[in-house]
Amino acid sequence: MRTCKEVSKLISESLDRKLPLRQRIALKMHLVLCRFCRRFRKDLQYIRGHIRQQTDDVSIYEEKLSDIARDRIQRLLDSES
Repeated sequence: MRTCKEVSKLISESLDRKLPLRQRIALKMHLVLCRFCRRFRKDLQYIRGHIRQQTDDVSIYEEKLSDIARDRIQRLLDSES
């Protein structure tokens, strides 16, 4: 079974893209057993929906990170693991 930390990343990723079948199954299994991760998913969905309602500027979702910014963020995420 995956840890809550791993599942929280999957929850976030699942809002941006369709997860592979194996990850979707693992996520669903964990969510059945973990009320904290279910709550996290619900809260994240609420925040995302609320932000979308509050902005009229659709282009905010279409902007891309520069390669430098993406690498810097990835290094920070990797250092936290």
